[in-house]
Amino acid sequence: MRSVSAKHTGSALTGVAVLFVLLRLLAVSNYEWHTAFALLHTLELDDAPGLFLGTFMADDRISTVLLMVVTPAVFFYFFRTRKDPERPHALPLLALIVLGALMVSHILSYHRWWIAPGAVVIGVVMVLAIRNARWLLKWFAWLLAGTALTVAAIVSTPWVPKERINDKDEVYVFETSPGFLKVLKAQDREFAILRTDEVLKREELADH
Repeated sequence: MRSVSAKHTGSALTGVAVLFVLLRLLAVSNYEWHTAFALLHTLELDDAPGLFLGTFMADDRISTVLLMVVTPAVFFYFFRTRKDPERPHALPLLALIVLGALMVSHILSYHRWWIAPGAVVIGVVMVLAIRNARWLLKWFAWLLAGTALTVAAIVSTPWVPKERINDKDEVYVFETSPGFLKVLKAQDREFAILRTDEVLKREELADH
């Protein structure tokens, strides 16, 4: 039974991952089908970590909210299940460490010192208000998956840095191959292929 359940869970997570990529392609292309299709062919398997992490780091407003909500939620889950032998403890603990590092980096980068106290307040509310909510513990992973898919659908900022080409055009470079660049223009989200001999200067911009 356990192997069947694990198989179904793995299939569901694979489906969520595919849907996440699809929503990201549509969101960054302003839901224009042909542009999303063109961007699809710039992706490779090893792009998955950058696509996932870049989604949450690209928009500082989204990452602020997520860090304030997800960090205490993961802590709440870990705290409530730490004595349950049937639930894995290493993964939520690792997630807490990563989220803590991301929060410190976010605070240092954007000087939003209130993020940490805000996360503590939200965590206290969770412990006091929903401490006996067994449904939350049962569906925690799916709530996180739903959050990830929502973010994927609404964040229009691509997961790659914005660049200025030849001191004029602002673009997102999705693929660099011998002889050409595949880019998405920042203003109108038009997909374009540039010859490398046309690109005399590339400057990475601090803003996304």
